[in-house]
Amino acid sequence: MNNLFRTFLYHAAVVEVNTPIQSTPAVREDRVDLMRPGPAEKYSGIALDAAIEPCTVKGTWYPSTYEAGDENNHNIILYFHGGGYAMCGGSEGDSGFAASLLVKHAAAKALFPSNRLSSNQGGGFPAALQDAVTAYNHLLDLGIPPGKIVLSGDSAGGNLTIAQLRYMGETSRLFPQPLSVLSWSPTTGMLAAKEPLEIDQNRNSSTDFLAGDFCAWGAKGLITNVSPAATPYFSLRKNPFSCQVPMWIQVGGLEVLYYNALEFAGNMRKQGNAVEVYVEPYANHDILYLGGSTGFGVEAVKAVKEAREFLGDLKRD
Repeated sequence: MNNLFRTFLYHAAVVEVNTPIQSTPAVREDRVDLMRPGPAEKYSGIALDAAIEPCTVKGTWYPSTYEAGDENNHNIILYFHGGGYAMCGGSEGDSGFAASLLVKHAAAKALFPSNRLSSNQGGGFPAALQDAVTAYNHLLDLGIPPGKIVLSGDSAGGNLTIAQLRYMGETSRLFPQPLSVLSWSPTTGMLAAKEPLEIDQNRNSSTDFLAGDFCAWGAKGLITNVSPAATPYFSLRKNPFSCQVPMWIQVGGLEVLYYNALEFAGNMRKQGNAVEVYVEPYANHDILYLGGSTGFGVEAVKAVKEAREFLGDLKRD
């Protein structure tokens, strides 16, 4: 299965598959949210760009659209999908497996935005970060208390989630902080990922399906011609920061991002942050998003239940 997935990702990168964000919803209209940009002041500093501007973001709710008071019985999860910043979206065809596990095993009501992709024109940094800001602001506009919101994402989406947390911490006067972050197999070194050998010569490359060319494709589209000041937002491993939001990280012991994730977690702890790491020792990359296809569905369920326990402990504190 690893070889099959690796071959698919390699060819997707070589031909540079264009993956336009779906304009016609593939699910019932009442599960789709069109999130319009918030006030201009919400997009400042690193999120401000002369060529890339905030835009309307489409998101899909699981299992049903938000209704006032849902936060009293559900974990409200704002979830950003993986795909190397170059592929996939929040619709059911891409994100249905992850969404179903969060709904069933984490008592979640989840919103999955389809953020802009680096494989498309205008999708470089800070497009996805702007979309993340728009989505979070949308939840606040719905009246959901920030202390009831969980930021979450897998792979590149895990990278985006942590970048968003950093940005909101640096602009805290504009953004009340969420309850926590759940990051699944996060990419913590997008700058290094521009070089395929960073992945292909990793000590876990033989037990994972990630292809160096695929990671480089997404990374180059994301950060080409970006100011060095933006580096801490996508190259997380060597750029820890201080925050007040507890973080839970899941990683597979056999994936190429394993050692980077552990280093990132350790560096964040040195800054005084509360970071918990859950390792599924015999799993490869991104079991929450892809476990149903890669044979790690049981492990994905186990990990989601662990995440629910983590959230439950926070609420009891």
